[in-house]
Amino acid sequence: MRRLAPLVWLLAALLAACGGKGAYQNVSPDDLKAHLDDPKVIVVDVRTPAEYVQGHVPRAINLPLQEIENWYRDLPRDRTVYLICRTGHRSTKAAEFLKEKGFRNLRNVTGGTLAWIQKGYPLSTAPEDPAKVLGRAPSAPAIELPDLNFKRYGGGSVRLRQFLGRPLVLNLWASWCPPCRAEMPLLAEAQGRYRGVTFVFANQGEAESAIHSFLSDTGLALGWVILDPDSELSRTLHAGGLPTTYFFDAQGKLVAVHPGQLFEAALDGYLQKLVVR
Repeated sequence: MRRLAPLVWLLAALLAACGGKGAYQNVSPDDLKAHLDDPKVIVVDVRTPAEYVQGHVPRAINLPLQEIENWYRDLPRDRTVYLICRTGHRSTKAAEFLKEKGFRNLRNVTGGTLAWIQKGYPLSTAPEDPAKVLGRAPSAPAIELPDLNFKRYGGGSVRLRQFLGRPLVLNLWASWCPPCRAEMPLLAEAQGRYRGVTFVFANQGEAESAIHSFLSDTGLALGWVILDPDSELSRTLHAGGLPTTYFFDAQGKLVAVHPGQLFEAALDGYLQKLVVR
């Protein structure tokens, strides 16, 4: 028995040294489907926002892989997290990263959404609000308000950084985009309630005549509407699709980004976070 003691001690030391590492399991779409209604389960789609809005697993929130260093701290460690992408490649990368950060309740869906579809399981196009699922808006990457100039709808020019000194909501939109049209009244109403916040609506890729038709038809009174015919902001800010809304503090630092349609609870959460900073 005494001869075994050093070996037992060595094994214990090795286990202790590895204690800080996490772990994950590779699971099938069937496993995810069986646990999809469990309130203790979080489903994270790590594809780009543009891929996500085309169709995703119901209840899945979109946290892109390329921004994982920003949002991983927002994931609760006491709940089971399912990771999914298109084929399983990016979700495996996410699982490996989170394992190194000590996460243990991880499930990587092999085959991704392609395997999910092959099983005959449905996809959803209704975006899930990450702030509602996580209890707060996910942390955004360190991005500053771009120093770019644009033509203002109705005449004149706008330099984005002229708005420094006040919190800023920058909404990228287009009149052909149904979710953009659906969220616009909510944003227009928020302008009146949050007088200390500047709202800028940057149209992406359309002629001024299209913007005029949209505003005339809807009767919306938007304070700052700018024209970005070459979608320069979408490229600069790495927007995956429309609509995408960015929330900058008074110093021009990005506080949060919301891909897809905004709903009242999420918008108020973002704005309250801006106002109290």
